[in-house]
Amino acid sequence: MVALPAMATSDHGHGKHAGHGTKAGHEHQEMRTAEGFGTVQSITKDGNSVVLAHEPIAELRWPAMTMELALADPALAEGIDAEERVRFVLRQTGETDYVIVSIEQVRAQ
Repeated sequence: MVALPAMATSDHGHGKHAGHGTKAGHEHQEMRTAEGFGTVQSITKDGNSVVLAHEPIAELRWPAMTMELALADPALAEGIDAEERVRFVLRQTGETDYVIVSIEQVRAQ
């Protein structure tokens, strides 16, 4: 599985995410995970990624924005529809690359 880079569609004044350069020599960098909440805007036709309007993700220093994020497995999107509120977990796969490893509907209480 190839992880796609996280692509922001919102201009938040940082170009790429703040602190996310393309420095060489970080082969042994610890890959981290982060949790987020947002609303699904769409799921790509091939099922390999979703477009999410997510809330700020403090762990990554990401502001609220709309982005396309790769899914670790297309089966993760089964049962998820556009306009649904979701909780998701991202895993870092490269210096600036993240993939969704878990996504689930957030039910209204």
